[in-house]
Amino acid sequence: MATKQITMTRKGGRFYRAQAWSLAVTYSTLPFVIVVLVTAVLNPFWFRSDLFTWIERQVNRFARWRDNKAYGIYLGCDPKVWHALKD
Repeated sequence: MATKQITMTRKGGRFYRAQAWSLAVTYSTLPFVIVVLVTAVLNPFWFRSDLFTWIERQVNRFARWRDNKAYGIYLGCDPKVWHALKD
C-alpha cells in the first residue's frame, strides 16, 4: 500500500511553517553530514564503501523523517489521522 500524500501548496495548510521547520532541521544537521562525508573520503581503510553506504542510508532515513514531520506540520495533525478521517 502506497503512502497517501497531498501536494503541499502555498495556498493550503501551514506551508511556510512546514518549510521553515524543514530548512531549520536540514541546515542544523548539515555540518555533521559534511564532517562524516569528509571522514569517509579521507578514509584509507577497507570499510570505506561500507561507510558511504551507511551515510547514504542514514541521510535517506533522516529525509523521510523530516518530510513526514513537515507534512504533519502542514496538515496541523498526524498525517495518518488526517488521511483516516478524510477517507
